[in-house]
Amino acid sequence: MPDTKSGRERKGRNKRRQLESHLNRRELDAADEPPEPTIDEVDSEYLTETDELDR
Repeated sequence: MPDTKSGRERKGRNKRRQLESHLNRRELDAADEPPEPTIDEVDSEYLTETDELDR
């Protein structure tokens, strides 16, 4: 079966519809409020002023 422009367009519309449906379902299942932030230990990714001077 040859690849046709109308077939590619139809496939694209179906993919878009499927993605929109998935995103809508995710949004409906999500909590109303975002979770409260938690205080974690200091991340080693951040440098202090003394760390920057040592370089």
